[in-house]
Amino acid sequence: MPDLLIAVIVFLALFCGAMLGMAVARRLAERHLAKETQDAVKLGVGMVVAVSSLILGLMTASVKGNFDSTSRDVQQFATYLITLDGTLRDYGPQAEPVRLALAGFTRELLADTWGIREPAAAPNGRGQAQEHDPWSQVPFSDVTRALRALSPETPLQIELKAEALDRSRSLSVLRWTVIEESVTAVPPLFTAVLIAWLTFIFMSFGLFAPINRVSVTTLMLCAACLGGAIFIILEMSSPFDGLIHVSPASMEHALAQMMKPV
Repeated sequence: MPDLLIAVIVFLALFCGAMLGMAVARRLAERHLAKETQDAVKLGVGMVVAVSSLILGLMTASVKGNFDSTSRDVQQFATYLITLDGTLRDYGPQAEPVRLALAGFTRELLADTWGIREPAAAPNGRGQAQEHDPWSQVPFSDVTRALRALSPETPLQIELKAEALDRSRSLSVLRWTVIEESVTAVPPLFTAVLIAWLTFIFMSFGLFAPINRVSVTTLMLCAACLGGAIFIILEMSSPFDGLIHVSPASMEHALAQMMKPV
């Protein structure tokens, strides 16, 4: 289900819950709205509010931590690409096919992950990011195969080939790390339970709130804020999809460095 649709459902559930609470309050006898009753309800709801706040905080910290970790790994991946390209430049003209394969891999990764089809000509272009794990769909084998096919002729080239192979292994490991980090799944049942708790909380707010424009508007804005919070959490759980995604700037910079003339 799209994240924006879930956020709208959260907003409607919370706001309708508050309105239901107001409607129920008008049908209750006066003794049911006594101060003692309000204190008892507020005490119980306060515990639910505390647990809900804790869960929202943990969810935010979890997805934010994973998002930041993925962003750092992408930046490090771009750094590895630049250093590997520099090693191949030092190797000499014989490594030009490997450099072309490396640039092609980077270009395809940008296109499949961020929808940037021609970053060299239009570095600010954006397209629709792919779903699932686009990094796993881009082959890195062409680069490693071309790298292993190199035949060093001097001690320096032997050293440079070994360095390049070591860097390519680091790239492969880091690439699979990014793939594993690309999605922090938020269980649907977990989200549904949290929405039910928040709806119950808003029903209690409406139960004892005065029926006027100020209280209705305030409850509506609060419901919208919580819907927005859920939307941000769900968006950040997929670092390469949606409106909030890892920046491709480091990868674009890496490709730009590869495209510079030797």
